Order: sequence, then C-alpha cells, then structure tokens
Amino acid sequence: MFSISQKSSVGLDLSDSSFKIVQLKRKRKGLSLVSVFKKDIPVGLIQAGEIKKEEELVGILKETLSRVEGEPIKTKQVVCNLPEEKVFIRVIQLPKMKKDEIEGAIKWETETHIPLSVDEVYLDWQVINPIKNHLDHLDILVAAAPKTLVESYLGVLKKAGLKPLALEPESAAVIRSLIKEDEDVRPTMIVDLGATGANFVIFSASAIRFTSHISVSGESFARAIMKNLGVSLEKAEELKIKIGLDKTIQNKTDFDKTPAEDNRIYQALEPLLNDFSKQIQDYIIFYQGQRGHIHGPDGMIAQVLLCGGDSLLTNLPAFLSRKLNLDVRLGNPWINIYKEPPQEVLGLTYKESLAYTTALGLALRSF
Repeated sequence: MFSISQKSSVGLDLSDSSFKIVQLKRKRKGLSLVSVFKKDIPVGLIQAGEIKKEEELVGILKETLSRVEGEPIKTKQVVCNLPEEKVFIRVIQLPKMKKDEIEGAIKWETETHIPLSVDEVYLDWQVINPIKNHLDHLDILVAAAPKTLVESYLGVLKKAGLKPLALEPESAAVIRSLIKEDEDVRPTMIVDLGATGANFVIFSASAIRFTSHISVSGESFARAIMKNLGVSLEKAEELKIKIGLDKTIQNKTDFDKTPAEDNRIYQALEPLLNDFSKQIQDYIIFYQGQRGHIHGPDGMIAQVLLCGGDSLLTNLPAFLSRKLNLDVRLGNPWINIYKEPPQEVLGLTYKESLAYTTALGLALRSF
C-alpha cells in the first residue's frame, strides 16, 4: 500500500463486459502510460460484478496479458477494482474518541448501515480531515466489501498468475484519476457511464461523500436506437457515438428519409436520458439534503464530470447541463499523469481514455 520509489504500476479494471489493463511508469519527466490493452469478454463470465465462470475468465486473462500495446508487462503485481454495485461506502459520524477505540466503534456503527453482518465483510476506513477544527465528532469514510466477493476476485487474479497489491472500489480509482491531486476542488459529482450500468460518486471537502450504482447503461441506449431505427445492435452502437444527440448531423444521415423521420436517434434516446438526468438530479437533491456533515461553506454540487466509455455519447454533456442547470463536462483521466492531455498515447486518444478512467486510477494508487 505504501510503495516507496515505485517505478511502474499496473491497473486492472474488470467489468461485466470487458477488462482493461494499463501500466504507468515513472520516467525522468514524470509519469507516462507505457502499456494499454482492452478485451471484451463473453456475456455471463461476470454478472452484476460477480464472477460466475472463474476458469474461463482466468484463461482469457492469461492469454491476453502478453498482448498489450506498448511495453510488455513484466511485473505480476496489479491493483484491481471491486464493482461499485457490490461495495458499501458510507460516511459515518462518531463521537471524538481515542484512536484505539475507533475500530471497534466503526464495526458497531457500520452494521446499522449495510445489509450484511460485519463478520461477512472486509472493512476499510479512514478518518476524514475536518475543515473546521472545532467539530465535536469524527467523520469516518467506511468501505465494506463482502468476503465472498473479495475472495472470488483474489482467486481469479492468483490463478491467472498475478499478485494483487490491492483491491479497491471503482469510486476510489475514479476520484484518483479525475480529481487533481493537492488542489481544492469544488463539490463535484462524477458520473461513470459504462456498457452495463452507471456509477455516481460525490466528492467534496477532499473526500468521497456518497456513491451509488444504477442500471442505466450504454447498452440500454444502443438497444433503444436499434429498436426505433430497425438496425443491428452493432450499427446502433456506432450511431450512438457518431451521431447521438446531435440533431444537426442527424438531418444528413441516410436514415432520415422524410421530415417526419428527422431526429429519430435523438427521439429514441430522449426518454432514457430524461430518466437518467432525473436520477442524477434526485441523487444530488438527496445528498444536498444530507450535507450537514460536510462542514464546508455550503456543500452544494458545483459541477458534474463524465467518464466511462459511454460518456462519449455525442452531445451528452450539453444535454445534461441543460437538464441539471449545472456545468457538465467530460473528465480528464490524464490530469494526474500529464500536464496537458495528450492528443494520443499508444494509439489511445483523449476521448478513448475516458473508458480507461478506472484502470488509470488503479495504477495511480502506487505512486
């Protein structure tokens, strides 16, 4: 956990639909991405974050670890994610107490916030530094992961010949990737939109304050286009990224044969995205209603950062900004790696790097 003079680090992001690997290396001018790889995995190997077909997943990992773009990965040590939908993250409050009393109090308090007993989970926690020194309590960020989940991930990694340095929630990796280190940041909501779901993370006063997972996904957007336009799922995925919510482009496509058919892609997506934006708004309202524990100036969410492969839906930031009346933009996964976002690294463009946000954040853990 506390690596000294670490020269390279590997982040492995496992999801229901794919896995992504990156290797960062410390060079004379700072950190640099030296290896990258993405592999789609068959449906059913991982479902809702749970590994269902261990041997098949192990085989794919073994086969593809040697096929990365860039430098070969020589180390067996990796930092891997745990699925956000299976990890419980809470900020709890405790009366001020001696350091050696905190752990016992956390176990007792945590059990009231999670649906499992503390004997069934692995607990990790940290005291959040207060903004105001006169607080009469402690704020504790607690993460609890089911032991069965952790052990299944450890089992796959070890059978694939890897040595896990750490397993951590996706939210922690995303924050490390998108939030500039050692800078005061306005209260921020991060929306990580992937193929099979979306994660919400609220970061304020130098700490994660809230996380959640919903089922809205890039795949649901593609299926809506497929149904409304009568095209294949593969073509729908292409149209989702290429045209998406851009009405200007849609009027020029081969699909718009008559004025009545104009904007069919937009119309296919709009109901889903209206619901998506409402869920974001509802979580923001809920959080801001509970924000008394933040102890900041006001704790109001000031911006929304988007990441994940499906955040590239054309015009999504502008659509959500109008709905939420907030600054919404794509995040920058390079912010703690390069001074300026590179146009391309190892064939990976800035926009494509958004799909690697979690993997990059995992690799950054060791530096």
